[in-house]
Amino acid sequence: MQRHISLVVPAISCDHCKHTVESTLQGFDGVQMAIVDIANKRVALSYDPEKIELSKLEEALSEEGYDVADTRA
Repeated sequence: MQRHISLVVPAISCDHCKHTVESTLQGFDGVQMAIVDIANKRVALSYDPEKIELSKLEEALSEEGYDVADTRA
């Protein structure tokens, strides 16, 4: 079962940030899509919660310097 959410990531500010966040998330089995919107500091994310927990994805972003401020379904 695929879940679609929007993450608020305040530290996103440039194309480098976009690339880092997208490639970090897309590197996980179970992530179908991760698209960064730089202007709104959001990540549109589709993933399979049976394969990967959201907390693991948030932790991976935090390790790259991008803390998630909010999660919206």
